[in-house]
Amino acid sequence: MKIILHPTLSLLDSSAKLHTLSKSLQLLSAIETHGNLQAASNALGMSYRHAWNMLSEIEELLGGAVVAMTRGRGSELTELGRRLVSVDKLIHARVGPLLDSMATEIEAEIRGALSHTQGGLKIYASHGFAIEALNKQAHKRNITLDLGYRGSLEALNAFSRGNCEIAGLHIPLGVLEKPVFMQFERLLKPHHRLITLATRRQGIMVAKGNPKGIWTIQDLMRDDVQFVNRQQGSGTRMILDLLLEHEGKTGRDINGYEDIELTHAAIAAYILCGRADAGLGVETAARQFDLEFIPLLSERYLLVCDASLLKDPRFAPVLDMLQSSEFRMEVNKLPGYDAVETGTISEIGAAYPYFSNGNTPPAETKPEGASRSKKK
Repeated sequence: MKIILHPTLSLLDSSAKLHTLSKSLQLLSAIETHGNLQAASNALGMSYRHAWNMLSEIEELLGGAVVAMTRGRGSELTELGRRLVSVDKLIHARVGPLLDSMATEIEAEIRGALSHTQGGLKIYASHGFAIEALNKQAHKRNITLDLGYRGSLEALNAFSRGNCEIAGLHIPLGVLEKPVFMQFERLLKPHHRLITLATRRQGIMVAKGNPKGIWTIQDLMRDDVQFVNRQQGSGTRMILDLLLEHEGKTGRDINGYEDIELTHAAIAAYILCGRADAGLGVETAARQFDLEFIPLLSERYLLVCDASLLKDPRFAPVLDMLQSSEFRMEVNKLPGYDAVETGTISEIGAAYPYFSNGNTPPAETKPEGASRSKKK
């Protein structure tokens, strides 16, 4: 059983009749891809006449042309058509992951009503394309997971309170590794384990052709640049704040710092729609929405669990999946992702030697950054 929730764009005409635009938007997207109405209709498995009638209907409803056809040159979207397609992409990118989370909750409720068997593992995780791939692969293998998307810090907080069994978060490699880790350290314990889901590239996403010439964090502070940010508590926003701190700046120096979206895909779609010039995100999102990508750093996406979970029979098929060549191939297909360490299990102190076991050391031996830890 798989519950699917999809956003649907509809239009209410002057006579209060509701018109669903999903099929029309699929056709417009196909025309944008193929540059030809015949090829687009073939790709969607519909007749040319039906596609033509669909275009006529949506143009009558909207009061403007959505496609321009030129003999010998095929078909292309008008400005109205392009805006409709980009807005549809924004809607799916913005609410799609939220609907996925709701769908898994509904599945869990239905399964619980149908049987008294133990449910699937509950995971709260920062949104990302590898965790999406994990969820899809689990469904393919008939492994029940209860996945909800949360920011990295929110996911780890929920895990520490016992509200989920696995938390997903990401920590940069390099100079930002320690300061980001220190923001999570108080919630981590020696009996916790880290499982590498993937490594991935994070950077600045900008419009195709990079019309504003945005190449660095400093460029985000220009008056002519509009930014779109991730929510408070997300790992990506932590990274941005630390990069700004390194420059001696704060969010007040960036136009749009308080404008937020909840996923990498939503940031990319927001830029595609022309509502912002730049945003931080993973390379996969940029490529998915045909944006330019300026890499800034690489990071590990990690799953955190209790050591006891490794012996839980519900976890065995999940670990087998993580360590399978099939799943690693799926991760490697994602632009900017690398599965070389996927499925690796580590103790926290082995992965991060400066981990203080959740205890603040005495003042005379306190390492740099440990002031963020709480005393027991």
